[in-house]
Amino acid sequence: MEKERIEELERKISSLEEDVAKLKSLVYKTNSSRPAVHAPPKQRQETAKRPAQTVAKSSQAIEEPVDWEKVLFQTWLPRIFIFVFIIGVLWGFKAASDYGLMNENAKVVLGFVVSIGFAVTGHFQIKKSRLVLGQVLVGGAIPILMLTTFAMHSLYHLAGPTLAFMLNATWIILGIAATVFYRSQALGIISAVGGVLVPFLIESNSPNALVFIGYETLLYIAFLYVAVKQKYSILYVLSAVLLNLTLLIYYSFVGDNGVKELLGMAILIQHLCLLSSFFLSKSVLQIYAFTFLSSLAVTYGWLLAVFNDGTTTLVLLALVIIYVLGAYAARSSKEKFEFFITYSIVAVAFFIHQLVDLREGVILYVIQGLAVYYIAMTYKNLLHQLFSYTIYILSATYILVTPIEEVLSLPTLNWLIVLASILVFIWISIQKTEEDEHDTFKIGGSIIFSILSLIFATEVTVAGTTDLSANIQTLIMTAVWLVLSIAAFIIGSLKTFKTSTYVGVGILFLTLFKLVLYDLPFIPMAIRALLFIVLGAIGLIISRLFYKKK
Repeated sequence: MEKERIEELERKISSLEEDVAKLKSLVYKTNSSRPAVHAPPKQRQETAKRPAQTVAKSSQAIEEPVDWEKVLFQTWLPRIFIFVFIIGVLWGFKAASDYGLMNENAKVVLGFVVSIGFAVTGHFQIKKSRLVLGQVLVGGAIPILMLTTFAMHSLYHLAGPTLAFMLNATWIILGIAATVFYRSQALGIISAVGGVLVPFLIESNSPNALVFIGYETLLYIAFLYVAVKQKYSILYVLSAVLLNLTLLIYYSFVGDNGVKELLGMAILIQHLCLLSSFFLSKSVLQIYAFTFLSSLAVTYGWLLAVFNDGTTTLVLLALVIIYVLGAYAARSSKEKFEFFITYSIVAVAFFIHQLVDLREGVILYVIQGLAVYYIAMTYKNLLHQLFSYTIYILSATYILVTPIEEVLSLPTLNWLIVLASILVFIWISIQKTEEDEHDTFKIGGSIIFSILSLIFATEVTVAGTTDLSANIQTLIMTAVWLVLSIAAFIIGSLKTFKTSTYVGVGILFLTLFKLVLYDLPFIPMAIRALLFIVLGAIGLIISRLFYKKK
């Protein structure tokens, strides 16, 4: 009996094992035939990025406190006291000379020894990761070398101008090399400041303008290359400022002594170098873009100072062409393209100013302002919008404040173009903005256009009726206003420009206000009645037409 139970149990176990085996095989087949389900790539990327983003947010939320001890004692203390030390060395040399403790040769040798000691000590400080202190010491060696060379040449007459110049040029080259080797912008700044001073430290009986200007220009190119290569923004701007400042000082002393063309060529070379650095840079650095924009304005000032009008005009035309070509070449980069458009706009403004007299060519600035506004609205560029507003408002204001003395005159033509430009301005705004903003431009533009149209009509009417009596002038003025209102409404009714409807209604109301507030005392009763009848009838007709349109 017991044996049979055991056998029955074994049969059940074997049957269960067979069932489990069948289930396993069925599950295996089902999984192998079903496609693998993976998260979308975007979802996987987002999931993978979540921890990093969380860490970034937490690191931003917890700001590390400023280590003022490090800032004050490790960064600024050596920078300040290196100058104190150099001044002390100079005074020590002076005292030693006054008391007869040191002759001229010994002072020169000691100066070179001190500078070498500074450079060596600074190098080892940098090796020990004391970067700021080491860079300050290496940087301090450059001015000590230059001051020692200056004393050897100008004070003690131990070296001629050629040797002194070559030595100073060597120190500047060492400064540039140290800037690149130690990756220190401070070294570059010290070397740049010392470099521009080299020609002023050399005494020469026959100074050569070509050598001076050529040296300063080549020096600028060298430091510009270092600044671009190492991405030193301060050195980039400072080197450009130093060249202009140095040439300006030189020009103030030399004057018009056959150096104008050389100065102009140096400034143009600088401008083209800035253009090249901006165009060739892989990333758009704002400091490059705005330095170049400032250089354009400074260059135009130099052109006016050193070249005649014909040469200046040709150079500006060439710059306009270069900027347009630059915009075309940089069209794949949105930022560079927009900046080149800005440079083209500014250069065209300078070109217009150079080409025509302001009184005769101011309308060209109005047209330019409109063109810039269209470009700005197309590419949604705030900087271009500011340029367009500035150019347009200044030029239009100049036209609007110019009185119209004759009906057929240039001021009248300028007024008409300004009025037309306002309509174009409104049209551009409507085309380039969202629908919910259209009414704002329509109403605002209509008000401005209505007011300016009435001012224009008033000035032209006064200019054309100067020989008539006051009553006749008032009647003609009112009639002109009514004609403007009717004409604007008719244009709006034809749907060629819907804004004209608002303009017409606006002028109609202004005409009513004019009649009530100003004309009544000067108009006889009969004519007053006729005017009010005509004005009321026009208002009713316009109202009826509005109902018809609806």
